[in-house]
Amino acid sequence: MGHEQQQTDAGAKRFEPIVRRPPAAGGGRLRRDAGLVVFVVVVLGVVVAVPAYFLIPRERPYVLANYTYAEVRLGEFRDVVGAPGTLVPARTVDIRAGSGGVVQEIVVAPGQQVSQGAPVCQLHSPELVTRREDARRQVLSAEDSLAKARLDASQSEERLERDLAEARRALAAAQVKLADARKLYEAGAIPRKQVDDAQAEADRARSQVEAREQELSAAKSVAALQIETCTRQLEAARSSLQAIEDAIASLVLRSPIQGTVLDVPVVPGATVSQGTVVAQVADLGRLVVKAKVSSSDVQHVTVGQLATVSLGGGSVGGRVQAVAPRAEESGQGTTVEVVIGLDPPPKDVPPNSAAYAEIQVRERSGVPYLPRGAFLASGQEMFVYVIEGNRAYQRDVRFGRAYGNAIEVLDGLSVGEKVITSSYEEFKDRRDIRVLPEGGRAQ
Repeated sequence: MGHEQQQTDAGAKRFEPIVRRPPAAGGGRLRRDAGLVVFVVVVLGVVVAVPAYFLIPRERPYVLANYTYAEVRLGEFRDVVGAPGTLVPARTVDIRAGSGGVVQEIVVAPGQQVSQGAPVCQLHSPELVTRREDARRQVLSAEDSLAKARLDASQSEERLERDLAEARRALAAAQVKLADARKLYEAGAIPRKQVDDAQAEADRARSQVEAREQELSAAKSVAALQIETCTRQLEAARSSLQAIEDAIASLVLRSPIQGTVLDVPVVPGATVSQGTVVAQVADLGRLVVKAKVSSSDVQHVTVGQLATVSLGGGSVGGRVQAVAPRAEESGQGTTVEVVIGLDPPPKDVPPNSAAYAEIQVRERSGVPYLPRGAFLASGQEMFVYVIEGNRAYQRDVRFGRAYGNAIEVLDGLSVGEKVITSSYEEFKDRRDIRVLPEGGRAQ
C-alpha cells in the first residue's frame, strides 16, 4: 500500500508542467486594470475634444463678392509665329570712294536730307592729277602724229598724181606719134623701123603710166594705214584721258538716291582707299522690319503672309516681303531673317528701333477659348475656377496658343462653362469658394 502510494507520487512528479500557470485570481485583476486605463483615456479624449470642437474657430468659407467671369466660347484663331526684329530703311546705300585719295571736304551731316545726285564728299588725288597731265600730253602727241600722217599722205598723193598726169601726157604724145608713123609708113614715106621705134616709145609711156598708177595706189594704202593707226592711238589716248577725267570727277561723291544721311564715318584730311565707305544714305520713306525667326518656325512662314508689328509703343500691320534662303547664328540662336513691309509705315519711330513681329501662319475655326485676364498669371495657366451656382470650384486646365485678347482652351473646360477671369491671388490655395452672383461682371 505504501509502495503504490510512492509510485503514484513519483508519476505525478514526472508529468508536472514546466511553466506553471499563475493563479486564476491574479489574471482577472490585470484585465480589469487594462480596461480601466482604456476607459480613462477615452473619457479624457472626449473631455478634451468636445470643448475643442466647439471652442476652436473653424475656417470660414471664402466669399468672392466682386469678380469678372466669362463663358467658354468657340471662335476663329489665327496661329502666329513671333520674332524680335529691327526697324530699318527698305533701301540703304553705302557711298564708297571710287579711287583712293584724301578727304578734302564733307558737305553733308548726319540727319540731313539730300536729293539724288547731290554732292556728299569731295576727295583729292595727287596721283590722278599727275596721270591726267600725262594723258593730256599723250593726246597732244597722238594728235600731232595724226596730223603729220595726214599731211604726209596729202603731199605724197599730190606729187604722185602730178607724176601720173605727166606720164599720161607722155603716153598720149607717144600714141599720136605712133599713129602718124603708121600713116607715113603706109604712104611709104618712112621705113618700118621708125614705126617700130614709135611703138616702143608708146609701150614705155604706157608702162610709166601703169607704174605711176600703182605707186599712187600703194601710197594711198600706206597713208590710209598710217592715218588709221594714228587715229586709233589718238582715240586710245583720249579714252585714257576721259577715264582719268571721270575718276577725278568721281572724287566728288554724290548720293545715288533721295534720302536722309545716316552716317558720315570720315573726316576732312583722312586718307581713304578705293571702296571705303564715306557716307550712308537711306530712304526713310520706306521702312521695313527685319525679324529674326527661329529656324524651327520659319518653315511655316511664306511671302505674302500678314503680320502685326509692335514698335514705338504701338502696332502696325504688315506683310512678309522676303524670307532669307539660309539661316544664321545670332543672339537668339539659329534664326532666319524675314523682311516685313509695313502699311502704313510709322512716321514717329526712328530707324534701328526694336520691334516684335507676329506673323499669321494659319487660320482655324471652332476653337474653344477664353478672354485673357488676370486669372492666367495668378493661376499659372494651370487651373481655373469654374462657377456652378453660388460656388466656384478649382479645376485643372490646359491652354494653347494666344491670339489677340483670347487664349485657346485645349483641355479641362467645355463650351458654355463660366470661368472666373479676375485674379485668384487671394484664394488660389482653396479648392472651392463661394461667389455672390450679383458681384459678377461678364467679360
